[in-house]
Parts: sequence; C-alpha cells; structure tokens
Amino acid sequence: MMKEVVRAMETGYLAYVGLFAFIFAFVMILARVAIMKKAERTEAKNLPLGEPTEFYPEQN
Repeated sequence: MMKEVVRAMETGYLAYVGLFAFIFAFVMILARVAIMKKAERTEAKNLPLGEPTEFYPEQN
C-alpha cells in the first residue's frame, strides 16, 4: 500500500527522502527518551504542572 501511495504521488525520490527523514527523526526522539535519566523524565513529566512563571512582574 505504501508503494502505491508513493507511485501515485509521482514525486520520485523526494517522497522517499521525506519518509526517511520522518522515520529518522522519530527513531532519534525514541532514542533520546530511552537514554533519559529518571530525574529528567520526572522533570519533563511534571513541566505542565509546575508553578507558572511571571512574564510581566508587577512594577513597584
């Protein structure tokens, strides 16, 4: 099915380059997550739940 889609697009090797780039990036992200230390994973997991930062501090 994948080959049929690529052939129908008539983009030649450009489609394969894009697909390869996507798969490569996905694998690199998985590798990064796999080698993260537990402390880094915990910190990343709690990022949205952390204390909000003040972008506009009160002026005195």
